[in-house]
Amino acid sequence: GDMRGFVPDETVAGAPVLVLAQNPGGDEERGMRVIGFEGREALYEPCAPAPLIGKTGYMMEHEYFPLAGLERGVNVSLANVLKCRWIKNGRRTNDMPTGATLKGAVAHCTKAYLRIPPETQLVVAMGAHAAAYLGCEGSITDWRGHVFEANMCFAFPEPV
Repeated sequence: GDMRGFVPDETVAGAPVLVLAQNPGGDEERGMRVIGFEGREALYEPCAPAPLIGKTGYMMEHEYFPLAGLERGVNVSLANVLKCRWIKNGRRTNDMPTGATLKGAVAHCTKAYLRIPPETQLVVAMGAHAAAYLGCEGSITDWRGHVFEANMCFAFPEPV
């Protein structure tokens, strides 16, 4: 990426849960938060770029967080493994890079920017790249519903 589409993590002091997604989408990069729907059309308001403010984040925040007793900005932090979208053929895309490009991007973004708060007790992987970063090999489907102790699967790298 070129850092123009950089989306910082949204950490909450003392939050026991961190949702770790793969990468921001266009809404997150542009800073356009979904605030509801009229039929199938999303309604937006401008805001600062942030993780999970698009349609997926709206559904998570309004449908799933309440079921888990979570509230955005109160007891859950949100982050992405990658901090911006890939630029392919001169355009930002939701396509993911592959191979060495993906590996290098994940290594850079997580080492330089990902800070998992020390109070975090549970990291929820949202997507295959988030699960892979946490040390889970294979398909995300293989791991759906599994819970691991942090020291069983993954040691968070120390920030430099």
